[in-house]
Amino acid sequence: MTVPPLHLQLPEAIYQRLQRVAEGTNQPLQSIVIQTIRGNLPPSLDDLRPEWREAVADLPALSDEVLWEIAREPLPARQWRRHQRLLRKIQESVLTDGEKTELAALRTDADRSVTRRSYALALLKWRGHTLPSIDGE
Repeated sequence: MTVPPLHLQLPEAIYQRLQRVAEGTNQPLQSIVIQTIRGNLPPSLDDLRPEWREAVADLPALSDEVLWEIAREPLPARQWRRHQRLLRKIQESVLTDGEKTELAALRTDADRSVTRRSYALALLKWRGHTLPSIDGE
């Protein structure tokens, strides 16, 4: 499939900035423009493994307020403590089959939670919000 060329008029300041980056990195201007566009697109379900897509499919339609709630939602404390206990136990001894199954389920839940929170933050960033730094400042 041939993609038709895209012609657009850029503001002079943006064009000059892209040109300086291209010259400074010794890359073609087209590569810099494509990289810039790719890096600033909203998150896509296609960026995720298929098994995680359903976990975030509802997020793009949600309000910023709801996305912030999701982004700040911690894993339930009891679930997180159990997960940590099983991880410590596996270092010291052998888990029972039931504990292995439980640990796998807890890990899946934790991964799902982190994926949802990360995707919510990516959407908020794309929507123009400033995200908190890791150290909370």
